[in-house]
Amino acid sequence: MSVDEAIRDLLSVSTDIQGVAVLSPEGDVAAARPGGVAADLAIACGRLWETASERVAALGESPLDHVVVQDANGAVAMLAAHGRRIAAVTGPRPATGLLLFDLRTCLGDAFAAEEGQ
Repeated sequence: MSVDEAIRDLLSVSTDIQGVAVLSPEGDVAAARPGGVAADLAIACGRLWETASERVAALGESPLDHVVVQDANGAVAMLAAHGRRIAAVTGPRPATGLLLFDLRTCLGDAFAAEEGQ
């Protein structure tokens, strides 16, 4: 399955997600939907990830694998798996656990062939 196909599947099953971007290991946008979301989402989530990672490291905690920031209008979620990151923007009151599961599944589906699965 290609990255674009995995994103299409994600958006069809996770109706809370309004935009999603898959980032390469270097932090560049590998794929995104809708397209206009890609650059802004990647930049904002990159900053969020760096700040959260620094905070976790300063506390001596385990490396970060996800970040979720939520308010009354929705959430921004970012998850690291399979050597990449995926970021999503949602509408109000997303099911956070399910959102993280869906993001992890999307990355797994998108890069299964590379990992020999």
